[in-house]
Amino acid sequence: MNYPIYYFWKIGKKVYENRFSCMNIIEKYSTFLSYYSGNSIIFTRENIHFMKKLYLNFPIFYDKLNNISWEQYKLLLKIDNKEERYFYFYLSLLFKSDYNDTLELINNNYFIRI
Repeated sequence: MNYPIYYFWKIGKKVYENRFSCMNIIEKYSTFLSYYSGNSIIFTRENIHFMKKLYLNFPIFYDKLNNISWEQYKLLLKIDNKEERYFYFYLSLLFKSDYNDTLELINNNYFIRI
């Protein structure tokens, strides 16, 4: 099943909002969503952590949220610098790039060059 990025954003929001309600919240969400969706590959602890980071680092752009793939978001979320992350996000949108194109932009340090 192909999940919309907005769904991942909402999961990240729930994880963040409930972070103090119990221990190991990411693991519990991972187990719960894997069991009820039947998809343990998408709802790993690592992906749930990235969903939380997605919520914290990308405000909702309803019209743009699904224009890049989940793998591209995970790649962008590994960038610590907020300005650099948004730079590559908007470049990916502008060029309608896929994962490999975005990876190439990052590896070629276009942010530093400009």
